[in-house]
Amino acid sequence: MNTKEVKIVPPEGYEIDVLNSNLECIKFKPIEKKKWREDRFAIIKGYVIEGEYIMPYEKLYNVSSNYNVFATEKQAKSALAMARISQIMDNDKRFGGVVTYKEWNNGEILKYYLYRNGTSIGKDEFYYKYNFISFHTAKQRNLFLEENEDLVKDYLMID
Repeated sequence: MNTKEVKIVPPEGYEIDVLNSNLECIKFKPIEKKKWREDRFAIIKGYVIEGEYIMPYEKLYNVSSNYNVFATEKQAKSALAMARISQIMDNDKRFGGVVTYKEWNNGEILKYYLYRNGTSIGKDEFYYKYNFISFHTAKQRNLFLEENEDLVKDYLMID
């Protein structure tokens, strides 16, 4: 038996539309380019917070159960410090509690905050500009920094 073979090579940027093609008519469709964040088969690596520990991982799929994987150990350490800071601010009454949404929208209330200034911790105050490590008074801010400088440095990713 004598057979012939024909190879179909789609034009660049196209693929065979299998659902709409048949043996008599091959149709092509543009290749859909997925955004990286939608590629569930992409392999990621990084660091995961497990309790108080930061664990490295080399090969994980880019799926929702792995959205807690940080690219760097320093970022994971920052997230862990952020969680600890939020609990301290909310539960230790000496720090006045977390600045509320209503307070953030009130331009007449001055807030006192800590921020990264190069490789050191800066202090400032403002009315509207949001900052995670913010307090109702300068005294609360200064006491918090005095007692929790290590966490503030971790959160701000200062060595």
